Amino acid sequence: MMATSERTQLDVARVPCRATQALIADALAAAGLPPVDAARCAELMTQADLTGADGHGIFRLPQYVRRLAAGGFNKCPNITVSRTAPATALVDGDNGMGHLVMSRAAHEATAIARETGAAWVGVRRSNHAGPAGLYAEMAGCGGMIGVYAAVANANHMAAWGGADLLLGTNPLAIAVPTGEAPLVFDMATSIVAYGTVKKYALRGMRMPEGWLVDAATGAAITDPAKSADGVLQPMGEYKVAGLP
Repeated sequence: MMATSERTQLDVARVPCRATQALIADALAAAGLPPVDAARCAELMTQADLTGADGHGIFRLPQYVRRLAAGGFNKCPNITVSRTAPATALVDGDNGMGHLVMSRAAHEATAIARETGAAWVGVRRSNHAGPAGLYAEMAGCGGMIGVYAAVANANHMAAWGGADLLLGTNPLAIAVPTGEAPLVFDMATSIVAYGTVKKYALRGMRMPEGWLVDAATGAAITDPAKSADGVLQPMGEYKVAGLP
């Protein structure tokens, strides 16, 4: 038998994506989201899993349901758009589910860009929306270059060589049309997304060295259950290669 610390991704049971999407939609609707909104969130969460961003798919469902039950999300938000200049706009999410807010932002950005040639749309009063690549890809599917950037709501990373949690894992995604499916580059600006650390903890998997170090000693942390004692390392390696 394989020890818990030695488990790999191969242990994970496979479930048909339609069943996953239906489960997510039913759970979110039961938690109070209108069925059409629950279905849209379920679609995007399932897409996150299908594209390999499984720290942002069904993995997040318990977190969302708990927050809906606690009143942390506006279940029926009035998402509005203010055009601030010919090529810019601001989306107010009214504290709605982030998937709904960011989908609206991507739609508005694409519409404005078709009108003016370029667009920059900001978002406020939103929530966790899953992987950045989903929303950059929406523009890419429309034949445009899509760029998504966000500031994380928690600091899990130190400045290079430091030990104080000063920086978020602020994600960046770029989508470029290719004639078929867009080429999508999606990354956290830390060596790994913190959601991936949570996923490893849930599955009882040991992390590779180099992701987190102990804030006091600088020693590598490979047990995700001890992540609160450490700091994520800044990005490098393949992510830097992807940026040019």
